[in-house]
Amino acid sequence: MIRLLSAYRETWLKFYLSSPQRYLMKKNKTKPTLINSYQKLINISCDLASELDLNILLSKIVNAASEVCDSEEASILMFDPAKNTLYFQAATNLDTGLKRGLVVPLEESIAGWIVKNQEPVIVDDPQKDTRHFNSIDSITNIKTDSLLGIPLLSKGKVIGVLEVINKRGGKFTQEDQDVMLALGAQATVAIDNSRLFLQSDLIGEFVHQIRTPLSALNAATHLLKSNRVDDQQKKKMIDIMEAEIEALSDMSSAFLDLARLQSGRKQYSVTEFSIRELLSECYDIFYSETQQQAIRFNLDIPDTLPRVTGDRKQLKQAFTNLLNNAVKYNHEGGEITLKALAKKKQVIISVSDSGMGIPEDEQSLIFEKFYRVRSHRDLVPGTGLGLSVVKQIVTDHGGAITLTSEVNVGTTFTVTLPADK
Repeated sequence: MIRLLSAYRETWLKFYLSSPQRYLMKKNKTKPTLINSYQKLINISCDLASELDLNILLSKIVNAASEVCDSEEASILMFDPAKNTLYFQAATNLDTGLKRGLVVPLEESIAGWIVKNQEPVIVDDPQKDTRHFNSIDSITNIKTDSLLGIPLLSKGKVIGVLEVINKRGGKFTQEDQDVMLALGAQATVAIDNSRLFLQSDLIGEFVHQIRTPLSALNAATHLLKSNRVDDQQKKKMIDIMEAEIEALSDMSSAFLDLARLQSGRKQYSVTEFSIRELLSECYDIFYSETQQQAIRFNLDIPDTLPRVTGDRKQLKQAFTNLLNNAVKYNHEGGEITLKALAKKKQVIISVSDSGMGIPEDEQSLIFEKFYRVRSHRDLVPGTGLGLSVVKQIVTDHGGAITLTSEVNVGTTFTVTLPADK
């Protein structure tokens, strides 16, 4: 909180002290508006300082930018130095087609110019500016008539770009830019804090979770070194070690997936695709396994299912995670149903099973990192991360996931995604 207010104070002083003549010349005209904007920033700084969920934080930042600059839209593009690319991470109106993860070229965009020059910019007519990434207007169905963008700088390095477009009732001004720089300073500190908190939180949980398999490996190793075990016991110890190594590998992979998703550094490859074809592929993946376990696997998907826009690979991972759970927690002779339907500009997909079910008092915890149902832990191997990954992917695509379950009857997970028009 202190760092946020300090960032705000420094920018406030810079604004007033760097251009006193300009301020005095426009004192009567602009002072009330400027004071109002900076009063809003004080309130915003408190709000940002208290938010540690990165996605919620970024949403608050773009909403604040749109409010203080009186713009139609605002967005944050994060910079990936490893790939030298920019990608949208948050926007005030995702329904316009601006999807999280959409990649913007560094060399052919105003945002890219901001990253390379580490300077803010005001563009009164982007349509006539050769740096404008024209494809974005067709993707979002919004014409960019004016633009103000600033770099988000952390320790002298650009981590992203904050943009507002289409000023209501006029053009963006130098005062708008100064207010945005103040907001950007606060936003950058809040983003850094959120990432640090997430990193320490995830590492702490991961270290805690790997203690059990590491303890089992340590015990097995000591027994093998003791020479007090026969060949049959040695084989058993080796089997235990192989199982625990596989568990560590699975946990590490799931942990990395979740860490990338929650850190905001995961880039989605956004395309329009047939959700029907994707679900059919998921069905084919698990069909043989269900037949081997004598599980009846039903597929109920209409031919007229609308297409969706998103990262096909990530959504496929989400649905395979759900189906994998449906198989793991089922029983011989059980049943699984993969169903989809269209309703009110949405696609609703459900995965139902006739498995163990989840007790009512644990259902609210099932999407928490590393959480596993108490009665399942000794019966079915798992990392407790699969459903966290599913929820993060679905949420990032503007969707939602819910569940209904009854012990010894079964569980249904329902995913709702926005459908293309």
